[in-house]
Amino acid sequence: MKRFIYHIFIIILAVFVTISCKKDPPAILELSLDEVAIANIDGTSKIQVTANGKWTASISSTWCTITPSSGDGNGEITITAVNNFTSSDRIVNMVVTSRELKKTVRINQSYSRLDVSAIELLFPKDPGSKTVFVDANTSWTVEIPSSVNWITVSPMSGTTSGNVTITLAQNVGVMRSADILFKYGEEQKSLKINQERSINQDPAAPLLKSPVNNLSDANRLPTFRWGTAKDPEGDLVTYKLEYTKNQSSWTNTVTLSDSVYNLSYYLDANQTYYWRISAVDAYGGAGVSEVYTFTTGTKTSYLDGQYKIAQNFSKGARPSEILFIGDGYISEDYEEGGIFDRDMNNGIEYFFEIEPYKSYREYFTVYKQAGYSRDRGVKQTDKNVLKFTKFGVDFLGGSSLNADTDEVFKYAKMIPGVDDFKLRDMLIVLVVNQDRYAGTCWIWTDGKAIAICPVSTSTAAGQHFRNLIYHEAGGHGYGRLADEYTITANAGKTINDEYKSKYNTFKNAGFYPNVDLTGDVTAVKWKHFISAPGYTRVGTVEGGFYFPLGVWRPEQSSCMQYNEAYYNAPSREKMVQRILSIAQEPFSLEAFMLKDVQKAPSQSVLLQTKSVNPLTFVPLAPPVMMK
Repeated sequence: MKRFIYHIFIIILAVFVTISCKKDPPAILELSLDEVAIANIDGTSKIQVTANGKWTASISSTWCTITPSSGDGNGEITITAVNNFTSSDRIVNMVVTSRELKKTVRINQSYSRLDVSAIELLFPKDPGSKTVFVDANTSWTVEIPSSVNWITVSPMSGTTSGNVTITLAQNVGVMRSADILFKYGEEQKSLKINQERSINQDPAAPLLKSPVNNLSDANRLPTFRWGTAKDPEGDLVTYKLEYTKNQSSWTNTVTLSDSVYNLSYYLDANQTYYWRISAVDAYGGAGVSEVYTFTTGTKTSYLDGQYKIAQNFSKGARPSEILFIGDGYISEDYEEGGIFDRDMNNGIEYFFEIEPYKSYREYFTVYKQAGYSRDRGVKQTDKNVLKFTKFGVDFLGGSSLNADTDEVFKYAKMIPGVDDFKLRDMLIVLVVNQDRYAGTCWIWTDGKAIAICPVSTSTAAGQHFRNLIYHEAGGHGYGRLADEYTITANAGKTINDEYKSKYNTFKNAGFYPNVDLTGDVTAVKWKHFISAPGYTRVGTVEGGFYFPLGVWRPEQSSCMQYNEAYYNAPSREKMVQRILSIAQEPFSLEAFMLKDVQKAPSQSVLLQTKSVNPLTFVPLAPPVMMK
């Protein structure tokens, strides 16, 4: 019996060992999809799982859930996403694992999108309909404000894209508007509906300003000005100017958007005129001013763009030409002998009151030209002052000025014979109708120059209008001189490579005769003046062209430092060389020295120079050098 039991035990043990030594079958895990696209609204999808063992599924998302999250053997996972009312698609990964196997499913849900083909519609006053297209991938509804009973929409809802018809009832009152909303989920799009009025209110009647009523001896080139008119409904208003010799026939009519108008021709002398303004809206409503009258005399003004010759050359085959033109001068300033003439004449005299221009004045032809500005004075960005002027002069801060140089050249070319080539030899002085110390000269390597000079009345040393003319027009503009002052930011510094390059570029174009990068008296460009009789002031003085070191100037002081009425000898030489070259006359150093009547600054100039405090003096801005 014992032996039998022993054999049975051996058999059972053998079977157990045999079973224990068998390996588990390989794990199987397959998914029916590896990427799922779920609808933006009520989105669901199912994934089939093929497995020979237990598996788990996981997802990290607040907008997407899975059921079930585990199983044994084959099964099915349901994916459910909440509605996507965001502005973009969203993506999440579901991970399924079984033993050592892992599968990933990419779940992508599109966002709900709705666009309307218009954002605003304008309907006439009469009944009518218009259609818009709704481009949508989601359900939507239309909402009309409860207080609006003159708009109907069909259909009021939808589940996809389609046309929507908007119908309006007759409007018997003023213009009306309403917003209708296309809603989808928590989002919405607005469509503004406007319907034109049946009743239109006229704009207010404009108030006339000038010429004032019953004016006598009026200029034959008047400027009409009036106050702007408001429209009760906020409509855009245009103006109709009418003027006539006989109120029974308003024969002269001009339609305008502005509240100022400059005539382009002279009215008859000693003639009575009548004028009025109508403010007109888009619906034909009009507010008409009262009628003003004025009687012309014989006074005239410059026409816009008109030029006059202030002086004509009398020496040389060809003249050096200077154009004085103004910015910030309104039409009334251009009356003969008026503000414009006064300022231009002063500028011309200032230019020629300093040597060598004083002795060579007969070689110059000088023009004055009108450029009508809308506003008197100019823009001052640094002081938040806005003005609209012909040439767009702008104070940028410090003593720096900007301008519309293309417009300046355009006007200059209205003078017969002036073209792009001739502009290279013409100096343009842009006089700015603003009492402020500043100045900037715009210079091109081909020779063009625009010297911007405000009509400063400052009594501080070197800061009057005449000093600006000396420095910007006579110095930079015609003389092509470099600045000789140094700036605080460069204290103790030697001229750097950037400024050496600028210097060489313009030196090679014929500029900067009054500074050099060497102080060697045997090599400096003005060496012929050193030790010459009468030129004891000339030597090599270190400091200039904005740097205290590595740059030399010929004399201790001159116009290109503190704007005084004195150009140093090499500067005068360069100016005369240019004058005679344009005049087609020869230049000789000997003849120049014989005619060079002011070899040193006057006592008054020396006193001005001594009165300047270098620590507080504000130099004029460096020229803007254009290639």
